[in-house]
Amino acid sequence: MKKVSRKNKIRRNLILRELVENGQLSLSELKDRTGITLPVVSDLVTKLKKEGLILEVKDKEITSAGRPPVIVKLNGKAGYVLGIDFGRIYTNFILVDLELNIVAEVRKKSIPLSNDISIIDKLESEINKILEHSKVKWKNMLGIGLSIPGIVSGEKGISKTYLNFGDVPLRETLRNRFKLPVHIEHDVKAMTLGELWFGEAKKAKCALCLNLGWGLSLGVVIDGRLYYGSEGFAGEFGHIQIKTDGPLCYCGKHGCLETLASGKAITQIAREKIANGASTIITANGDKELNDIDSTSVLEAASQGDQFSIELIEEAGKYLGQGIGILINILNPDKIILGGGIANAARYLIDSITSTALKQSLVHLNKNVKFVPSELGWKAGALGVAMLAARDLFEVEHLNPTAYV
Repeated sequence: MKKVSRKNKIRRNLILRELVENGQLSLSELKDRTGITLPVVSDLVTKLKKEGLILEVKDKEITSAGRPPVIVKLNGKAGYVLGIDFGRIYTNFILVDLELNIVAEVRKKSIPLSNDISIIDKLESEINKILEHSKVKWKNMLGIGLSIPGIVSGEKGISKTYLNFGDVPLRETLRNRFKLPVHIEHDVKAMTLGELWFGEAKKAKCALCLNLGWGLSLGVVIDGRLYYGSEGFAGEFGHIQIKTDGPLCYCGKHGCLETLASGKAITQIAREKIANGASTIITANGDKELNDIDSTSVLEAASQGDQFSIELIEEAGKYLGQGIGILINILNPDKIILGGGIANAARYLIDSITSTALKQSLVHLNKNVKFVPSELGWKAGALGVAMLAARDLFEVEHLNPTAYV
């Protein structure tokens, strides 16, 4: 019975996956795409219609004589999933229906990340506001995905840096509170999943997705799947050592990329140079205290042609390019996706990254690589964990479909 149940779940998920990826399909097309026999497809479609998960649609373009084919699509209103990208500065919420239409998107100043259990009350309050505004009831929610920074194991459902409430894994705490399936993920992996399902990594064979923000992190897509590593922590790009006599990193090494080219590093370097008399429009009006200057100040000044700020950004780009050049030589990617607040704001940074990375890597490995900015921007992480929340419906690979179809 267990094998039969597993087999049926695989077949059901295969049908749902094809519908989410391709929109409306006929029964015959579902048969061809899934490899399931037509009678079984028909039976499963009937059951899914009774459950309200899919709808039958009429194809108005068919004009030939004879019985028209049965065409079905997902019923978007049958349920909703919520993706929450919980960042240090902003928290992003995206509510999607089963057709992956965005029902609501909210970006607001973040609830301060901590290990205080009261943070869950604040999070629930924000969710209630979004559902109320969207006229979506809790009973129609299918799941929640949560992306957070720090040391996170999505597989184990634990966060060791933030929202760490002791012995009970974060995932279990949230499931008990919301009475829904909950998936958690590291922020850059969530961003990478967003790019994989909705963005620039969708058709890439090997893609590197870099989050260039206050810190630095990396997601790797290989053959259409996110690479986690043996313990789930792959992608610590910010701790590639670039300058052995560089600043001390919190990891204990000197000259990690994060100490040279992150938003935090740009902020520290700018403050130090300005304190030592550097000339810049950042302080020209006298309305900024030294502690008010951050990476955003530098990016804004660079966009106005401030030479001091442009040089800071270009220097950061050179360090990042060295790190990316190493990755190109090791992984031979076809696409490098640059996301995060810094990448979205600074063309000088992207130009510097690209030129240095190409110089630092082998020609026969970099000749076809494309550097592209993330088109999803701040939405990538929330979209990624929204899809994680829907994986029980849409994912089939982990069930080994070839053994049971």
